[in-house]
Amino acid sequence: MDGKDLQREFLQSKRPHILMVTNHGTHTWEIRSGLTDTGGQNQYVRSLSDALVRLGYRVTTYNRGGYPDPVSGRPQTGSRYKDAHSRIVYLEGGGSGFIRKEDLTREIISEEVDFAQHLMAAELIPVDLIISHYWDGALLAQILREKLSLKAKHIWVPHSVGTLKRENFKGKPAEVVAPLRFDERIAFEREVIAKADAVASTSGDITMHLAKNYDRPPELFLPPCIDTDMIRPIDDISGCSGIYDFLRDTDPKTGSKARGRRCILEMSRTDRTKRKDIVLKAFAAALKGDPNLMLLLRINQKAKEIYPELDALANSLGIREDVVYVGMVPDDLMSQLYAISTVYLSPSEMEGFGMSVQEAAACRKPTISSSLIPFAVEFLAKEGEDETITTSEGSVKVRWGKGGVIVPAGNTEGFAYALKALLNDKDRRDKIARTAYDITIPHFTWDNMTRKLLTNVGMKL
Repeated sequence: MDGKDLQREFLQSKRPHILMVTNHGTHTWEIRSGLTDTGGQNQYVRSLSDALVRLGYRVTTYNRGGYPDPVSGRPQTGSRYKDAHSRIVYLEGGGSGFIRKEDLTREIISEEVDFAQHLMAAELIPVDLIISHYWDGALLAQILREKLSLKAKHIWVPHSVGTLKRENFKGKPAEVVAPLRFDERIAFEREVIAKADAVASTSGDITMHLAKNYDRPPELFLPPCIDTDMIRPIDDISGCSGIYDFLRDTDPKTGSKARGRRCILEMSRTDRTKRKDIVLKAFAAALKGDPNLMLLLRINQKAKEIYPELDALANSLGIREDVVYVGMVPDDLMSQLYAISTVYLSPSEMEGFGMSVQEAAACRKPTISSSLIPFAVEFLAKEGEDETITTSEGSVKVRWGKGGVIVPAGNTEGFAYALKALLNDKDRRDKIARTAYDITIPHFTWDNMTRKLLTNVGMKL
């Protein structure tokens, strides 16, 4: 079915219509790594849209366009249909170049609103519910709703908030903090939160900050979730030849060595806050006791500053021959990637929720996470025991949660200790993995959480 046929079916559909507003980044149907402001939120919005379609809705997703796609060069204009029930519409405004989220202004967003207003007037599709993401999406939705006098309820999903981000950047150099414009962002957030019909938190930290710093405890909870058609346990890895072929192709230097070795996995985007340096150092320490280990590390080789640093570190540690640099993994191979891994490791210091840790849990794999990953702390390790260990930085507590292990953020020796201990105790690994899965599935699935959201705001199922 071509685009015109899909458009006709979409416009003629009798399904209730949900307007999804995710304004920044480059939103497409494919999730692509390494693009500015394009990552977890895009995957979240795509998955939520898919769940809404499965539950009987049609979804229009608004995203800022009018500039060339950073990969293909194709203009981000018009509409892109996934099927007869789901589409992306690119709103033009703010010129013909990409604009990072921190540089978006009310004036730019107002131009996008004018573009959307003309489109909606031409199509005459009723809007039954609005779900916006981040402050810029919420501001766009708010202005549009007021201009068109839309009666649909507006749910805001902030994903993070300025006060939390500012807290995480406390002590950082002024030249790092200033471009993030926290004061402007917080002012916009306070404006939109006062008018939204409901706010949906994605983590306990965001819930706390919304209540304490914005005087608005969230009415809803909609964390990142699992699509069990794509992410699921695979117990028999004999059928996982596809992922081994992928690793061979993605890193010709070492990818062919992964088969038959015990693999440690880390799959976050290439960003300093993900602390991939700790992953490399902890793995190097564990490798000394078990030469059969292999590290599968996601690294975007186009990250101009970070990639050379990480590559130099791997070589200086003498472990490059035991590390596979993993690129963007196709959706149909993700479960296989987790299946061939023994432990998932995430020292990240900047997470809204912890989607990759959640995916590992949904694939029944044990995880070691930093103390700044909400999903791991609030759910996987809510129950457990603390172990005090001595490091060169002093005594630290490693939490052996029933569904995951927690190490203080930034403590390399703590991660190395937890990794070696977990690798040497299969019974403990298996028990943690089973508990992690039971905590995650079926509670944290998209269909389950989306049903709850719709019920709580009075939408029909």
